[in-house]
Amino acid sequence: MSCAVFKVLFRRRARAVITLVALTASTTVPVHDLRSQSTTHGTTRHVHGVVEDEATGRSIDGAIIVVELPGASASAPTTSRSLRADSKGRFDFRDLPAAVVRIRVRAVGFAQYDERIDLTLADRLIIVHLESAINRLSEVKVRADTLIERLGRVAATTSLDAATLAATRGQTLGETIKNLPGVAVIQFGPSVAKPVIRGLNSQRVLVMNAGLRQEDQQWGTEHAPNIDSFEASGVTVVRGAATVLYGADALGGVVRVDQAPLPDSGGIRGDVAVNTFSNSRQGALSLSAEGGDLVLPFLGRVGYRARVTSRVAGNGGAPDYYLSNTGFRELNGSVAVGMSRPWGTAEVTASRFGTELGILRQAHVGNADDLARAMMSPPDDSAFTYGIGRPSQRVNHTTLRTRLTFSAPHESEFEVVYGLQYNHRREYDNHGPLRFRDVAAFNLKLFSNSLDVRWTHQRVRGVKGTVGVSALAQGNQTLGKAFLIPGFDLWQGAIYAQEELALGRLSLTAGLRGDAISQTTIAYGDQGIRSPAGTRTWNDLSGSAGAAYLLADGLDVAVRVARAWRPPTVNERYAQGVHHGTAQYELGNAALTPERSQGVEATVRYNRPSLQLEAASYANRIAGFMFLRPSAPVQTIRGAFPGYRYAQTDASLRGVELSSTWNPGTRWQFIANGTAVRGMDRRNGGPLFDMPADRLSVTTRLQGRRARLGEWYVGAGTQMVRKQDGVPEGTVYTLPTAGYALLQLEAGSRTLSVLGRQASLSLSVNNALDTRYRDYLSRYRLFVNDAGRDVVARLTMPW
Repeated sequence: MSCAVFKVLFRRRARAVITLVALTASTTVPVHDLRSQSTTHGTTRHVHGVVEDEATGRSIDGAIIVVELPGASASAPTTSRSLRADSKGRFDFRDLPAAVVRIRVRAVGFAQYDERIDLTLADRLIIVHLESAINRLSEVKVRADTLIERLGRVAATTSLDAATLAATRGQTLGETIKNLPGVAVIQFGPSVAKPVIRGLNSQRVLVMNAGLRQEDQQWGTEHAPNIDSFEASGVTVVRGAATVLYGADALGGVVRVDQAPLPDSGGIRGDVAVNTFSNSRQGALSLSAEGGDLVLPFLGRVGYRARVTSRVAGNGGAPDYYLSNTGFRELNGSVAVGMSRPWGTAEVTASRFGTELGILRQAHVGNADDLARAMMSPPDDSAFTYGIGRPSQRVNHTTLRTRLTFSAPHESEFEVVYGLQYNHRREYDNHGPLRFRDVAAFNLKLFSNSLDVRWTHQRVRGVKGTVGVSALAQGNQTLGKAFLIPGFDLWQGAIYAQEELALGRLSLTAGLRGDAISQTTIAYGDQGIRSPAGTRTWNDLSGSAGAAYLLADGLDVAVRVARAWRPPTVNERYAQGVHHGTAQYELGNAALTPERSQGVEATVRYNRPSLQLEAASYANRIAGFMFLRPSAPVQTIRGAFPGYRYAQTDASLRGVELSSTWNPGTRWQFIANGTAVRGMDRRNGGPLFDMPADRLSVTTRLQGRRARLGEWYVGAGTQMVRKQDGVPEGTVYTLPTAGYALLQLEAGSRTLSVLGRQASLSLSVNNALDTRYRDYLSRYRLFVNDAGRDVVARLTMPW
């Protein structure tokens, strides 16, 4: 479940999950016989163990453990001993009587554990897993997402907290997560980066923004998520099919962007964030204000937040030249109000994202000869400018989100999320009759209404979980002078359930979802355009089952199998024209059938305070895999462009993902992430198009604390990418790209004292050696090199 802002304190009332490992054989003592048990004269026992978070396996620092000892007789009072777990969650009781004792474990933010333990025959090693539960007390704000938490026990997930996000703030969402295991990005110059998870992208990767599905024409590789990165307080990436909880768009994975809860007390406060980027001479400014003392008629006291963000950048630069017409401008704003009451919470958020961005001019040429020359020689036009010419795009995305939660007995909760989204995309030509007119070649308006209702129920016979229904109504208008996709109406409804059973060290998870989707296309009447009116419907089931097992203290393994499916989108069926952002001519295929995926994955995690390791492997077969197959260049009235046609095959994707963090002491930190994926065409043989190259990132960081510098750090790292030689044969558009290694440098302080306030200041250098390279997933790799050296400064100061 997701909880908005509460006056609450996390406290766990539900029964905690505990695993008892006897050091020798033991017997079970009935509860009603507790007082009748006598201690073994002259014998003492030893109880030790560790307290961990059931959801993550991390140790819980500062948990309170109380042991209640029986009296000498039935009428004698009990006595108790208590201690606090250390920083690694460990505790140790010695000289206990050889009797049945009662152990209670409690920690702020966790459910209390209460159990009787038999010490008559043996010492005990105890591994306590505390669960989540919520009590309403006072003056603390809580937001959690048990959907992600429950899925994360058996699926491969990675989370970035606010401190980590601060190091990449001001960049795109794709740039923020591109160094995570299993993740890459499709890049379109400096302003557009789209996430790729396990070799899958676009309509197979769902972006959730503060609990709402992001509906911004995500079908299209150059359509990056329209999200203000300054609003994010955390990002979680689920790798692998998550369709049971999130629908067909999550066949490859989910990127969940969370926002900080609204305050429920205190006066007005906020922060100022300033970023500068040397490569494109970009400046970014974000201002926020929030408080918990606003009083509204009929509603009483509510919390509120407002933010406005502006970014301006000129042409990005490769090591030897500028990328012409790749500047952008961005202006975003949002406002939210919310309240917490005994019955639950309510929150309303309105936001608007607006950007204008140029499209690389070198990729738009007049004829086939010009296209060949552009791919063989460096660009002539390489001056720096903030001006944005043709071709260009203007995108506005407006969202109204309402979230309600209702508390039910026994810690159950209902959640209702309604979203209204309007996305307006206009693309402007630099060739043909519209070159000198302020008329969009493509003018697309996408309207989306979505509703999600979830019930998170309490544990029943050891089973807890979430049951929900969702609905989506969507309409697209095609109003431009040129054609790419037809107008359409989309209706989608679903019902799903995700349940979990905890059995000591073993956790079992299973889910099932049914979707019904109807897609109605609107005829386009111009000559030469094959886009008839018609309605297609699809119905199918998604399902998954998994198990996680705690092998030892901090070490667990998980395995999951999943079945998922995805129907073709309108652009895959009926695209016909030049896609400006990709600079390619696309032709749809009306005969496409839904993709159906069957996959298995295994994950091993080792999680201790000084060392965290995770290794995941997966194998995924997709029948009817849809992709763009390169074809001969197409000459249009607007120029010559590489040709691509939508096709289908049966695909196999396999891969491994490794991540590690080592803290050998309080000052040093070493981080390493590695990813390898192989995509094969099982029907025709050979590799699939657009598979990420193998990559490894390594970072070393020295950190400490000084009175004036606060929590300072300096670091260096490298991203190494192998040559991508696993590409299909027979087309110039998939030329292999050479391997490369980039040097990254960083320094900063998270709590620097500035004007009496604790500010965050950082300086980083990306591609510090100004290395020339072209990534295989760069859509402009045929024409220009990727970005050169970029010195980035970031300052965030509260007020």
